[in-house]
Amino acid sequence: MLSGCYTVRAPDKPVFSSGEAQSSNLTSPTSGLMSEDSSSFETPVQEIRLSSLPFDGLIVDIGGGGEGLLSRLEKGRVCVVDIKLNKIREAQIYGAPAQWAVSDGRHLCFRTGSFDIATLWFSLGYMRDWETKELVMREIQRVLKPEGILSILGAKIICPEDRLLFKARFMFPDGDVSQVGYSLAGNQNQSLTSTMIALEDSGLVVLDSKDNGHWFKILAESSR
Repeated sequence: MLSGCYTVRAPDKPVFSSGEAQSSNLTSPTSGLMSEDSSSFETPVQEIRLSSLPFDGLIVDIGGGGEGLLSRLEKGRVCVVDIKLNKIREAQIYGAPAQWAVSDGRHLCFRTGSFDIATLWFSLGYMRDWETKELVMREIQRVLKPEGILSILGAKIICPEDRLLFKARFMFPDGDVSQVGYSLAGNQNQSLTSTMIALEDSGLVVLDSKDNGHWFKILAESSR
């Protein structure tokens, strides 16, 4: 599966127990700093209930560091990829028995057809331009098996302000809660419609979608 990946070994023990991770995570800091003259838009807190993916097989979670949402849900069948080592270290504190790799989503370090499922859960907004987003989508198309599934949860980023603070409260099936604030570059024209167009341009077929106001979800399939 791997082809020149920098893999990251998880700590022998989680830094926090489940309860400690939950309470610590409720004050998770935002990423990215703003200058005094920057403008910003802040969403209301979005209540998002997470559930396991209804598909079998191996998952590659792109941009899955930080909160580590997928690794906490799907455990050992996930390979978490992030371009930043410190974000992988943050996700590892929850003790999920996932695989971890530092890699650029535009040039994934996996062989073609390695995964059954790919996920972009609130990581698309950290890719500031559409050239980058589409390169990542094409790499997803490459590493997915034929008819493999892509799951996207994404913030709607259509505000004219310099920054968008997307606030969310994630509720896990086991009762854990994570309250976060994602500090994202504004004015990206990232919406349900623009993302579906980019997916189709990248060779992926949209199967289902839902607009939830400040965020959206998409289910797509590899056409390879």
